Amino acid sequence: MLVFITAGAIIGSFFVEYLVHLFSDHYEIEWDSASENGKDINFAQEIATAMRKTHRESERQMNKAFKVASGTHC
Repeated sequence: MLVFITAGAIIGSFFVEYLVHLFSDHYEIEWDSASENGKDINFAQEIATAMRKTHRESERQMNKAFKVASGTHC
C-alpha cells in the first residue's frame, strides 16, 4: 500500500509541476500594490520581475536550441 501511495504522490507531483509550467508559459504574474509604501519595495519588485523575465526568456531560447539539436522542432 505504501508503494502505491508513494507512486501516486510522485505522479501527482509531476502532474502539478507540468500544470505550473504550462501556466507560467502563458501568463505572467506581477506584483500589484495598492499603496506606495516605499521606493525600496518597488525597486525590489522591479528587480524580481526583470530577473523572472530574463530567466523565462533564457529558458525559451534553450528549449528552442534543444529542439533543433534533437530534431524535434516543427
